Amino acid sequence: MSKSMKQLTQFAACAVAALSVVACSSEDTAQQDNAKQNTAKGVATFDGSQPSNDTRALTRTTATYTLGGDAKVFWTSSDKIFVQDDANTFHQSNAANLYNPSNKAKAIFSLASGSFTLNNREVRYTGENGTDANTVTIASTQTQTTANDFSHLGTSGDCGTATATGSNGNYTFTLNHKASYLCFVPRCMNTDLGPNIKLTKIKVTADQPIAGKYDFSTGSLAQKAGEIYLNTVTLNTSDFSLNTTTSSLATNGAYMVVAPGTYNFTITYTIKDPATNVECDIVKTIASYNCQVGKINDITAWIDKDMKDYSKQYYMWDAVDYYWKGHEEDAPRVKGAMPAALTYAQNSSDSRWYNTVSFPAQATRTSNALPNANEITWYAKYGDMHWDISMFWSLNGHLYRGGVWVKTKAKLISEGHYSTSINANGDADLRTYNNFYNIAYPHNGNGRPANYETDYFFWPATSYYTSASQGTKGILFAPGEHCYMWTSTAAPITSPLYGRPGAYYLDFQTGDHLSHVQVGPRDFGFPNDPSIFR
Repeated sequence: MSKSMKQLTQFAACAVAALSVVACSSEDTAQQDNAKQNTAKGVATFDGSQPSNDTRALTRTTATYTLGGDAKVFWTSSDKIFVQDDANTFHQSNAANLYNPSNKAKAIFSLASGSFTLNNREVRYTGENGTDANTVTIASTQTQTTANDFSHLGTSGDCGTATATGSNGNYTFTLNHKASYLCFVPRCMNTDLGPNIKLTKIKVTADQPIAGKYDFSTGSLAQKAGEIYLNTVTLNTSDFSLNTTTSSLATNGAYMVVAPGTYNFTITYTIKDPATNVECDIVKTIASYNCQVGKINDITAWIDKDMKDYSKQYYMWDAVDYYWKGHEEDAPRVKGAMPAALTYAQNSSDSRWYNTVSFPAQATRTSNALPNANEITWYAKYGDMHWDISMFWSLNGHLYRGGVWVKTKAKLISEGHYSTSINANGDADLRTYNNFYNIAYPHNGNGRPANYETDYFFWPATSYYTSASQGTKGILFAPGEHCYMWTSTAAPITSPLYGRPGAYYLDFQTGDHLSHVQVGPRDFGFPNDPSIFR
């Protein structure tokens, strides 16, 4: 080797940065599923060539990964490597010199110091910003700005080793990746909701450390004494779309670097609806998940699996059909919105019109399975209502949260606080009481009460559509703030405020934490959902 070459480029390596990573797959669920992984079909390597007829995108900012298959990522012009010289001292290269701007799979790394004459020189890659051949930092906060984009891996903890073959300053190498990689591909099966929600971040919490500053002196990731290691990694995802019912890398493929190992994972997907400004966390778990060295692990998730939709629960009192049947596109979607058209029922010829029966007749159609007015007073007075903002649900293609926990019928009966034939105050049978009745009960509880899973049911704050007899006809009133529900009991008099036949209903107001039993006009679009009562 000439003297000038020794001074300028003591080591030149030609390598392809095609990360061939074979994936294992798992569906995470709110309940714990067994994490079933496919047998790995290969190892993570930088190989030495790229087919001339390859039509795949050849930039590192675009992943050429297929679920359960291979992935290719590519060098960036800021990548550097560390190379062991003849005296076994590591030297950092200059930034990558790409062979061809159209084929970033090939690069030359040059070194200006060290002696390189011997064969089999060790190469280490410690990340795009690596400054030490013996240290790799797996970031606890990672950021991916574009779906299905590998480009952040180099700054998030990607690393590898190789043995360079050659002599006298000219070497080639194949890099073996030493981190592990998670590929998240969530989906939303509610086709109305999916277009309106975004994935803002993914947080993975393990039962062992998965991030921190690792010793890389042996070419494998190992914890250092005195360093702090974290069990959580958060990936910020810049509002990725969830508008897909199938696993789609192009839609929201998200990649995370973690330390290899076998873990019990808790995975939190944070989603947001920009229109309602509601953000919530979807929590899934996976047990005994093997994150192998140099492998991508696919994790799919049905993001709305446990999210109940209440879009079709609104009825005029005891109507045959729900409020917007046949005109769903006109229904207001968000708080305070007007209908796109006034296509709710206008008269009794419409199956969506309320039952016109006169007092003391009771509901005979869709409201007949609801508690009667007497029963509802016991829920209102003794239900120990707790407002819970953490509960989330969907309505008309949008995300909402909030509702009330209420004691079940069985619990109220066990406590001696339930009757079908007399109200909770013991002064009237509201099924036959020939006068206007309106009463309120205070409740101060917040959050989930003790034994909520067995002794309480959840009543969502779906609110209501305003009465057609009001000037604000058909507006969606304060979803996420108030709870309403019809009873099976017709009111004995015309609703005093609106001049229409009335019926009893139950409501909970968040502002004053009061539950009310009162009369409203039958053409209100109130929730009519017997299934929540138990």
